[in-house]
Amino acid sequence: MSYQGSVAQLKQVEALVLDRTTYRFLGDNFDGPQMDKDQMLWLHEAISGTELDDIVAHQVIGATLYVVLAHDTHERIDEPNDQKQHTLKERQLTVLAGDFYSSLYYRTLSEFGMIDLLAALQRGVQETNEAKVNLYQLHITGDEDYLTHLVTSKAAIFAKFATYFGKDEAFVNVGSHMILLTYLLRERTQWLKTDESLFKKAYEHGYMAMNAQANFAVWLDDLIVTVKAEIKANMGGVAISEMAEKRLQELLGQ
Repeated sequence: MSYQGSVAQLKQVEALVLDRTTYRFLGDNFDGPQMDKDQMLWLHEAISGTELDDIVAHQVIGATLYVVLAHDTHERIDEPNDQKQHTLKERQLTVLAGDFYSSLYYRTLSEFGMIDLLAALQRGVQETNEAKVNLYQLHITGDEDYLTHLVTSKAAIFAKFATYFGKDEAFVNVGSHMILLTYLLRERTQWLKTDESLFKKAYEHGYMAMNAQANFAVWLDDLIVTVKAEIKANMGGVAISEMAEKRLQELLGQ
């Protein structure tokens, strides 16, 4: 598919996700997680080439994005180290939003009879939760285990989706690390603005301390470099679209 065609398809998926009355209401009244366009891109890559009709494929991607939104939204209610004090209305809207997103993906996948995919995504949610608990509580055996948990915490749902649609280990590895890289780059930007990061605890504990004299900013940069190196080491032979390749190179250059 051409670059322009891929862009057009992703815009259709985005429009499908956004075209919900309740979603628009939440957008005006709820300061919650936003749709991750990089995750949407990799979900699109994973489902491309299957026998699914484009319209059905777009709805399946949209449903999977709602899985991610539902998980991220519900997690905000009792997120560890959250500095923001939520009002009762904000907490109620958070629960409403998470339940709304959950109902959409259940309904869509059930309508298409994709019970196996629904079960796979639920396992992805479970693995995400387990990885995040281990990261928050630092139940980690070393650097390799820490990085594995980081990838799982951000990309387990994508990994289950891609595996369901027959993508090989190299593709899943690259896509999962790209999703993590996007998050780490955002975290670095947030750190520079606020001097706050959930990664500080891991840094202080000594995980991924490749430079013994590093301050936190250098530590985070080292972690980003490590993730980029993992992506580059697995890129050979992975078939992706021109648009995904362009985005991949853009992120690797940051």
